[in-house]
Amino acid sequence: MTYEETKMKIVEGGVKLFKNKGLKFTMDELANEIKMSKKTIYVMFRDKEALLYYMADYFFDDVQKEEEKILADESLDTVKKFRGILGALPDIYSNYDFTKVFRFKDKYKRVYDHVSERLESGWDITFQVLDQGIDEGVFRDIDHTVFKMAFTSAVERFLTSPELSENHIAYADALNELVDIMVFGVKK
Repeated sequence: MTYEETKMKIVEGGVKLFKNKGLKFTMDELANEIKMSKKTIYVMFRDKEALLYYMADYFFDDVQKEEEKILADESLDTVKKFRGILGALPDIYSNYDFTKVFRFKDKYKRVYDHVSERLESGWDITFQVLDQGIDEGVFRDIDHTVFKMAFTSAVERFLTSPELSENHIAYADALNELVDIMVFGVKK
């Protein structure tokens, strides 16, 4: 197994354990899950925080790939592309409880800050399609900054508040509802 394959096996094992246990998974459990020694894991990631940091990038990179796939889909009109890009969530994450991510603000502040930073970045594709819709006349002219702030604020609220779980609303369902509100709020 190559270095990269080993690293991906560790990350994917971490993603699986995080889905089932949240932050409570241990490196021993990860080693058992992926049938690998802890020593090998620690060669790849100096500690659990480094693994979580990399897992955050892995997730956001998957979302970006999904966005690129939607952008390239010529069967979609601009409105459907915009809606798809805003709600891009690869199938592997559809039943994920993303509120777990923000529960570690105090213990893993560097990872928390990195997740927040990734939420705030990577808007190029979204704005490209928004501008295309404005040029086509299907969206009204709106300020990118205001739109991004409204969307990211709502997503951060989903992740940091217990309201979704208290009301038995899955993150993916809340995201779809938010996207509908945002898209049909800009659609003429």
